[in-house]
Amino acid sequence: MFQSERFFRESWPAISQAVESPADAARAVQWIVGRAGLKPGARVLDAPCGFGRHSVEFAGKGYKVTGVDFNETELGRARESAGAAGVSLNLICQDMRDMDFSGEFDLAVNLFSSIGYFSDDEDRLLLDRFWRALSPGGVFVLDTRNRDQCVRSMPREERQRFEHWTLRIENSFDPITSRWLARWWRLAAGADDQPGDLIGESEIRLYSAHEMRAMLRPERWSRVDLYGALDGTPFSLDTPRLVLVARK
Repeated sequence: MFQSERFFRESWPAISQAVESPADAARAVQWIVGRAGLKPGARVLDAPCGFGRHSVEFAGKGYKVTGVDFNETELGRARESAGAAGVSLNLICQDMRDMDFSGEFDLAVNLFSSIGYFSDDEDRLLLDRFWRALSPGGVFVLDTRNRDQCVRSMPREERQRFEHWTLRIENSFDPITSRWLARWWRLAAGADDQPGDLIGESEIRLYSAHEMRAMLRPERWSRVDLYGALDGTPFSLDTPRLVLVARK
């Protein structure tokens, strides 16, 4: 178990497809493929893969994709998306902390703020599992929120409007523990002045660039580069995202 497990098992599938854009995934995958210099037929590990938006994009480019996620509901959606796109995915229902791959992949990705839900020690071990999963010369791409930007500018509330409803997120950040607590609410269309229905709560440890780089153990990699987005934006204190690209 981990702090946000119930949220990701029970609540996240109800909103994930609304807040995670396939168009964003397509642009991100295009940049990752170019940055990693993937060759035709390369092997890709996507963990956690969620409902497969990145996995399907990679597979559509001809790569052999393995997606790992502990939520069977999301994996079922990934299978449906792969079928609709006419591509094949190897999907595994597993906690990514239990992955035991060894030298099997040319690229591994951990995207959309999918680290920080465990203890610091477990996060370090998770990064080690990605390193072991890669073949020599393989590339690891990690995309998460930039702790330093969040400290200074995280809003107390965020809203994202969809066609028939609004997602409201109440944020709080503890600068001592670097943990961001979010409470997720669903509001009916035209009911912005109402409290709405509580979807669930999540908690994540946010890392600064130097913390994440140190946890990655840069001495194990031939090169580690930092970016501010999955499009090559230079990293700075003001970029909302922190992207690490490490070559084994």
